[in-house]
Amino acid sequence: MTRYEEMRAVLGDTRMSSDITKKGFPSPRPEEPKQSLGNFTQMDPPQYGAVRRTLTRTFMVKNIERMRPRIVELTHELLDGLERRPRPADLHAHFARPLPSHLICEVLGIPHADRDLFQANSAAIGDMRLSEGQAYSARTDIAEYLMQFVEEKERNPGDDMLSDLVVNRLRTGELSKEEIAGMAALLVINGHESSASMIGLSVITLLRHPDQLHRFVTEPEVVPAAIEELLRYLSIVHVGLRRVATADVEIGDVTVREGDGLILPIHVANRDPGAFDAPDELDIGRESRSHLAFGHGLHKCIAQYLARVELQIALPALFQRFPGLRLAVPLEEVSFREENVVYSVNALPVTW
Repeated sequence: MTRYEEMRAVLGDTRMSSDITKKGFPSPRPEEPKQSLGNFTQMDPPQYGAVRRTLTRTFMVKNIERMRPRIVELTHELLDGLERRPRPADLHAHFARPLPSHLICEVLGIPHADRDLFQANSAAIGDMRLSEGQAYSARTDIAEYLMQFVEEKERNPGDDMLSDLVVNRLRTGELSKEEIAGMAALLVINGHESSASMIGLSVITLLRHPDQLHRFVTEPEVVPAAIEELLRYLSIVHVGLRRVATADVEIGDVTVREGDGLILPIHVANRDPGAFDAPDELDIGRESRSHLAFGHGLHKCIAQYLARVELQIALPALFQRFPGLRLAVPLEEVSFREENVVYSVNALPVTW
């Protein structure tokens, strides 16, 4: 199932289940998968809709737009720090990773000081070389750590997402403390990995396409479209989204039977020539917003707009601050994280 239209149809069909415990679900690891409490990406309606709606307000466009000044401020603080570092500097460690990490911690209302715990466990969860038990344990460690903040917000609520969930969902009995901590853990994990990967890989990609980089830097109006094109072109989730059919479904000219598992490689669909002209070429001026990098349908990434704004601010600011930015080693010597759910770099040495 690799063509764009068919993959979009599958992702938009409610008869395709995301519940990893259903018989036939194609787990990416050989062991029996365990459903993590509060992980709404593994839920189906109606439970899924009820849980996701609890987060909708936080990630509404108007609320993310209010965060723009803070994202700009934090971006320039990190660039100031990067500029003071001896060269070559690791862009991944000192800019690409801390920016989204700081932001998701601020959204949740938790300290960024404990980022090492988040980063180590987030990396373990995404590492396909580890067992399902190890990944589940890493998710549990983050959720248990976050439980103390759920309890703190119960005593002293503030102006943050955890406080909102405690006041409006925990006290009403709609969610348990464990569910809130599990939901927060999911956001922390995704907030540490996906945007960090996109920043680093986008830098490499633009440096390899100097004509496109020139447009990106000199034509501010093209930046939103450029971000969509980079999302399409890179499609950093390379293991494939997974579903299992709960009924017989016709997809294109194929009948998917009840209980059949499907693996949906969105990075392949985003290079489908039937959907995008010359799909293997980077064209930051093209209309790419229909890409599947954030998924599609009910389970489309809830934090997609936050990710877009981070990239729209971070990448132009980086190249404006360091117009001579370049890799400090040949591309062949850059260490890529190929064994992870989210394709990324382990380090990105740059100079300017």
